[in-house]
Amino acid sequence: MDKNEAILLLVISIGAFIIPFISRRLYLPSAVGEIFYGLILGIFFKDTIHETPVVKLLGELGFIILMYLAGLEINFDRIRSTGRKDLTIYFLSLIMIVFLSFYITFSFEFPLIYALVFLTIAIGLLYPVLKDTGLLKTNFAQSVLIIGSIGEIISLLFITGFTLYFQFGLSSKALIHLVEIYIFFALAYFIIKGFQLFIWWNPKWTSTFLKTGDPTETGIRANFVNMFIFVALASLLGMEPIIGAFMGGMLFALVFKERKEIQEKFSAFGYGFLIPIFFIEVGLQFDIFQLIKPEIILNALLLTGIIFFIRAVSSLLFTFSGFNWKEIFLIPFSLSMPLTLLVAIATIGLEVEMLDKEQASIIILSAVFSGLIYPWLFKIIVKKLKIEEKKEMININRT
Repeated sequence: MDKNEAILLLVISIGAFIIPFISRRLYLPSAVGEIFYGLILGIFFKDTIHETPVVKLLGELGFIILMYLAGLEINFDRIRSTGRKDLTIYFLSLIMIVFLSFYITFSFEFPLIYALVFLTIAIGLLYPVLKDTGLLKTNFAQSVLIIGSIGEIISLLFITGFTLYFQFGLSSKALIHLVEIYIFFALAYFIIKGFQLFIWWNPKWTSTFLKTGDPTETGIRANFVNMFIFVALASLLGMEPIIGAFMGGMLFALVFKERKEIQEKFSAFGYGFLIPIFFIEVGLQFDIFQLIKPEIILNALLLTGIIFFIRAVSSLLFTFSGFNWKEIFLIPFSLSMPLTLLVAIATIGLEVEMLDKEQASIIILSAVFSGLIYPWLFKIIVKKLKIEEKKEMININRT
């Protein structure tokens, strides 16, 4: 490690510690604050960014852990317990989001990659927003998390498809890679079935994978082994490592129902250091002076608005489910904050050259805008609705 990289790593580490305190004061999501911090660092370390392998490695590891945690957050028991009618409506709404995303992209002759931006859904930011508003344990929040979880899986599949298309087009190579992806999912299926059978016959081993607090931390080690097995499998089959990480987390969630403790520990490890480095490193890759160009800002705002519009139209289908009108009004806001996956699209897009620097800048800025505007509006609306409900209750009691 040379002197410049050591200084950059030191500055990043200090920022990773301080930024959450500043973000909290400014009512910003930590990820947004970390991206801005990376943009500012980029001004001073512009010439040394490409000569920092350690920082790059830590950022990539943070990215992998972020996607593993995204898979780990999916609650399959909640999905299974959802009624068939509600699940059908959820899927139809997600299909409508996909259809409208492509329709708007082709109708207005946007770059094809924008369809991926419009349809992407992630629950990485939604979960803390629901927690902050005190809605997390409500039926509404649980239903929205189910919709978001299914949407995130669909988004990852589309990200994989787009990556293949932009790398190989409609060619025999793309077909070969599709077969490899099928092999990956088949392997994942057999691994999980074998794992489930092993745990069923040997229930005492469950504690080995979930145990925390002992000197060896076998639960954390087991999660790392699981994560890297799927990352390695994905890489060997020509897929993005983050797809493997997401699948690994998702399949771990499928096997182990009582995983709250290990999930919190692994999350603390990731969000405590490596994931912030990833977001800071994302900011380092972009020029802040490029981002503040009027045309970049306007395009980013346009993308941010279209993301919400598509979800607002699709949410009309929820009138046929058990949601009331207030909850239907909140759904588009709750599904319009895919910050983590938009950052992933920009990062992967630059790596595989399916995006140029300007398009990646627009997507990063739209990720920041959606991560700022929609959580803020969601919290304000929830607060007002709660005040109205209290007033209604007072009026009822008076009468």
